[in-house]
Amino acid sequence: MRTRTGSLRRRLAAVVAGAVAVAVVLVAVLTWFVVASQLHSALDTSLDREATRVQRLIQANADWTGEGSGGCAYAVEPACVRRIDTSEPVGAGSGPLTVTEQAHAVATRESARARYTADGVRVAVVPTRTGEAVMVGVPTRQTETALTRTAIALAVAGAIGIVLAAALGYVVATVGLRPVRALDTAVRRVRDTADPHERVDVHRNDELGRLAGAFDEMLAELAAASDAQRDFVADASHELRTPLTTLRTNLQLLTDDRPLDEATRAALRAAVTEEITAMQATIDDLAELARGDRPGADTLTTVNLVSVVRSSAATAARRWGVSFRVQFPSSDVPVRVADGRLPRLLDVVLDNAGKYGAGEAVDIEVLDGRPVLVSIRDRGIGIPPEDRAHVFDRFHRAASARGLPGSGLGLAIAAQIVAASGGTITAAARGDGPGTEIVITLPAG
Repeated sequence: MRTRTGSLRRRLAAVVAGAVAVAVVLVAVLTWFVVASQLHSALDTSLDREATRVQRLIQANADWTGEGSGGCAYAVEPACVRRIDTSEPVGAGSGPLTVTEQAHAVATRESARARYTADGVRVAVVPTRTGEAVMVGVPTRQTETALTRTAIALAVAGAIGIVLAAALGYVVATVGLRPVRALDTAVRRVRDTADPHERVDVHRNDELGRLAGAFDEMLAELAAASDAQRDFVADASHELRTPLTTLRTNLQLLTDDRPLDEATRAALRAAVTEEITAMQATIDDLAELARGDRPGADTLTTVNLVSVVRSSAATAARRWGVSFRVQFPSSDVPVRVADGRLPRLLDVVLDNAGKYGAGEAVDIEVLDGRPVLVSIRDRGIGIPPEDRAHVFDRFHRAASARGLPGSGLGLAIAAQIVAASGGTITAAARGDGPGTEIVITLPAG
């Protein structure tokens, strides 16, 4: 990870340097062309002005020969001047003032004037008298030297700019990747210690800060899941240890050689059967919870709530010998619920109401809507206010309910099924007297 971070830092610096290099090259080339255009334009303007001056001198004095005629050896204006006429053929003369087709065309009046470069000299040709023209040349050495120096200066400045940009990019990348290094360190600590309670100490309001925050949230969820798993295992061990101890004691009494009368043996066998039944129920509940803990364990299906409520109410009534009064708006109230788990949900909640309802009738009301609401109200011992926040926790049992049978997993299973279905479940004191009201909401089908 560190190697990749370092490589990323170098790549970011290289990208910055590359981008600056492209920009520098483009600016340098554009600058050079602008400067070259300005210098050449200035040279041509100066040359035209000098050619016009010489043209007027010849027009005023037909015998004027001027200075600088010949080989264009001078570096100042006019470097060289040559008068030509139509009798001189193309190619006559030598050096930069050799008669060219452009110059001959000006002498014959085929062209008004001409301008070109030959042998490092910028030449302007203008007409003077009939059948004549004058060639005026200025060396381009100073202009070319200036352009060469400009190119060198731009190259040096560009190179310095690229180096500085690369260094600055490396520094910026180093500073910007600090959250990544902190994230790397946290990931390594979690890997080495297997402790998801580690946190990334990054406080930024940008993409990297949000990445670190998302990683912290993931670690928090992993820590909560790890804690829940550890507590679940500890609670399950505790819940199974007591019946196992009792079962082992009773089995030892039955298998010992000590004399026991038949009534005692029958009582011990009944106790063993009861403990096995209780352990089986606890194990089934644990399996139910483990099933719901698997990601993507459930798919939602549409079920007729009323028919399942009727069936579960009838089962609970036979088991506890109490009346379950059901009210519903119609015989068909479809809901979307975790596949195959609605009967288990209602069996748990109605069994709980029958168990703690003090033998009084239990009221069940179904309200159609979006979402669908199910209210289960008993008139039993109720749930103390301090226990209501934990009533759906695994293995939690209120002090008033610890003398009754049960593992404390039923309402936790109900809460799990409701959550998997996208609904809610709450417990509150009954508003019209003693007892408890469980309210379940489920998505309408």
